[in-house]
Amino acid sequence: MSNALSTLTVTVVSVSDTAGGAEAHTVALGQGMRQRGHDVVLYGRCPGWNEHALDRREIALGPKWSRRTMASGLLRVPVERRRTREIADSSIYYLQFKREQIALTAPLSRRAPVVWTEHGRWMGGPVGRLLLAGYARAAEHVSRVVCVSEAVADDLEPVIGRDKLVVVPNAIDTSRFAAPPAATRAALRERLLPSRFHDRRVAILTARLHGAKRHDRAIAAALASGSALVVVGDGPDRERLERLGAGSADVHFTGHREDVPDLLAAADFYIYCGAETDGTPTCVLEAAAGGLPIVAFHRDPGSELVPRCGGLVIGDPAELTAERAAALEDMKGGGVAYVEQRHGRESWLDAYEHIFGECLG
Repeated sequence: MSNALSTLTVTVVSVSDTAGGAEAHTVALGQGMRQRGHDVVLYGRCPGWNEHALDRREIALGPKWSRRTMASGLLRVPVERRRTREIADSSIYYLQFKREQIALTAPLSRRAPVVWTEHGRWMGGPVGRLLLAGYARAAEHVSRVVCVSEAVADDLEPVIGRDKLVVVPNAIDTSRFAAPPAATRAALRERLLPSRFHDRRVAILTARLHGAKRHDRAIAAALASGSALVVVGDGPDRERLERLGAGSADVHFTGHREDVPDLLAAADFYIYCGAETDGTPTCVLEAAAGGLPIVAFHRDPGSELVPRCGGLVIGDPAELTAERAAALEDMKGGGVAYVEQRHGRESWLDAYEHIFGECLG
């Protein structure tokens, strides 16, 4: 596809200061498009963008919308719409957070097609209802909405209509997330894990530390199984979670890390703690590609992936007994082939190039 499509300028507008799945998706798309010969520029901030030497420019937008910043964010919309004049002309404008989608799509769409990616299920409650009317109006100006799962597309169909929706499941770099030889794994355990974990069964999870992710269940499941737990990530819930785990030497918080593939390789199994709005969780794909068995919880969005990726779905943390955790050893490597065949990076980039080409066609 990349040989048939002329060089594009893909302009990403995104402001985020905390690393997460959507941010990793943004960086991967920027890297991939650049490697295929396209020009890519970010207006705003995104963790990991600068580390890969991708082009970035400042734009004076307020913080990412959240329950805490929503009211002030809505008041800033007229000013932030005017700031789109600072953004250079582009072939495609790419947006994925609600503030950028709702506030900036209409003015940008007058200059070039706008593409959104939706990473999760539509949020419920008062905040979801508040956003819905503005989202529907903004969607009148979007060219395509990329949904990471069929469930996400089903949520949006009543609001947007099916003609603008396209499903492209998340993908990972399967060359980066791969199971190492036993000797390498042993060396990684020695170097990366606390010494008290060296002779233990070790569970791991990698996710933004936010209340919606419900890390409490992962901590409880690991402790119920007698396993040590490594929690990778940062976010607003870190202080509370560290207090929760403070009474146990079996829980270790690493904060944000760039060496996630190595940390996964040092562990024995993965615990997925899904949020209610999750779409296709890349953390599950990464763990499966690295050969780790996965434990998830019934009815969590994304848990339907786990049996395909080699793992176990339980009802509550107490069900992960020491015997069941020990039996996970026989599931190692069970998801590698599935992830390589269905969630590789190259076919994912092909899909995005095709979508951008359609928008310009």
